[in-house]
Amino acid sequence: MFDAFRTPDNVLVVGGSSDIGLEIAKALAKRGSSNFLLAGRNIDQMASCANDISSSSKSRCQVAVVHYDASHENSHGHLLAAAKDELKTLDYAIFAVGLLGDQLNDEKDPAKTKEILDINFTTQAMAILEVANYMKEQGFGHIVVISSVAGVRVRRSNFIYGAAKAGLDGFSMALGDALAGSGVGVTVVRPGFVKTKMTAHLSAAPLSTNAEAVAKATLKATDAEKSSVYVPFAIGIVAGIYRHLPRKIARRVPF
Repeated sequence: MFDAFRTPDNVLVVGGSSDIGLEIAKALAKRGSSNFLLAGRNIDQMASCANDISSSSKSRCQVAVVHYDASHENSHGHLLAAAKDELKTLDYAIFAVGLLGDQLNDEKDPAKTKEILDINFTTQAMAILEVANYMKEQGFGHIVVISSVAGVRVRRSNFIYGAAKAGLDGFSMALGDALAGSGVGVTVVRPGFVKTKMTAHLSAAPLSTNAEAVAKATLKATDAEKSSVYVPFAIGIVAGIYRHLPRKIARRVPF
């Protein structure tokens, strides 16, 4: 359940070793969330994240971990079963699963393209829907989906990843519309370039941000029950302008 300040008791983090998911969980632990389930592929990394979350708690919190492979089509059923076992109620779910890939190589490899599309969109959408339906049955809950500004208008430089995020973004926004009045909310978070371990090999782009700033903006948005948020705010203005550029001009933009 949620307290008067909209702090959830029980939190599921899908992508349990992600930097953004970890920072959101740590912020919730500081606010008083008491039970967490981290779901992801790397048990060792999630164990370290669990310690960080526990250390951030203003009181004693419980953090469990479970193996979850977003590349497996039928993994969503296992994910929900684990959440039911570990959490009394499913109050708040963070979907921070992502695979950036290597555009120039991946566009020559259909199998790799499929993997990026599946992890960033297809199988993740199945898991989100599974959680959403469960929350709808219990009559409350909030889902956070980490999208990307790359999905607002897909660019040539990362069109595989961007297309997957565009699909996830549209799916999640419309899911929020479908859940209106059910007691379940959805917030889509659209960061620009985030300095994380996933992007450590890349040069930071203009208006780059960090996982802690994304977490802060996410909680502010979910507290206000907003359907979406750009991080930083300025990246939303840039994305809005770029989204409406004529194609001949847009394809010349050097990013």
